[in-house]
Amino acid sequence: MAVYPLENKIQKYAWGSTNFIPSLLGAQNPDAEPWAELWMGAHPKAPSMAINPHTGARVSLDALIAGDTVAMLGSKVAARFGDTLPFLFKVLSAAKPLSIQAHPSKKKAERGFEREEFAGIPVDAPERNYRDPNHKPETVVALTPFQGLCGFRPIQDIVEDIKALSPNSWRSLVGRLADSPGKLELSVFFYSIVSMPADRKTLVLNTAKKRCANALADRAAGEARSHVFSWVLRLMDEYPGDIGALAPISMNLFELKPGEALNLAAGQPHAYLSGNAIEIMANSDNVLRGGLTSKHIDIPELISALSFDSASVTPLAPAADPGGFMRYPTI
Repeated sequence: MAVYPLENKIQKYAWGSTNFIPSLLGAQNPDAEPWAELWMGAHPKAPSMAINPHTGARVSLDALIAGDTVAMLGSKVAARFGDTLPFLFKVLSAAKPLSIQAHPSKKKAERGFEREEFAGIPVDAPERNYRDPNHKPETVVALTPFQGLCGFRPIQDIVEDIKALSPNSWRSLVGRLADSPGKLELSVFFYSIVSMPADRKTLVLNTAKKRCANALADRAAGEARSHVFSWVLRLMDEYPGDIGALAPISMNLFELKPGEALNLAAGQPHAYLSGNAIEIMANSDNVLRGGLTSKHIDIPELISALSFDSASVTPLAPAADPGGFMRYPTI
């Protein structure tokens, strides 16, 4: 079988950096556009183009696979996944924070896709939640220092940071969560934050901004808490008026060193903040957003997809493989 070189698609989202992916490809970016993601795969939104090494003819990778699935994917993969490449590989380069988001489970994606198809919502419509019927578990591996938010923090940490910001009124904010630290009260707390009315949101953001700044100026917070409050202020500057700027109080901040990784399961909230990485994921573009974005936000759908597990995040180090590769344990 011939080896087909691939010409891969660039996604130019507003949060992307202008230099990392062009430098990686040895390409020019004279207009300094934000090259956010390089997609390598067969997703219908942006399939790679396969170039016939003998004739130079070009065909999209999804069409090439569909034309001779067993030859392209092998009999075992074809039997399990049909005529579709089951994964999507990306290079991601973030110059500014991405949206707070989560990905649905396989069943939820199938039902959501069917529902929106039946409703006649165009697959590329801005208000569309489900652009395909697939889940999107993913593993991200850092190429440079890479920062982000992933999963809900241990509940005690959330409560203690809110106590530090609101020593006189913390019980009105997280009293129920402190008394019953579990998924139910965590979901109630999170929903109360992301769904608050505009006037209440403005008051909460203004108050939080002053108190975070005062705590940092007075050096009243320890190192970990200072890191949280610093990111809250930075996100407020990046996304004025967006309640998602408070996410570091409820979600784990992480930093991966080059070569370290994280697995992200269905229903796990996350937001990448800065740096460059590669991602391997199921062949899907389903994203449910909750903040830090100008794109479509659907709070009820996001809430329905979240797992509300709370735990610290530990980066994954690769293990040496006998074949000379590095192996990452997956979910």
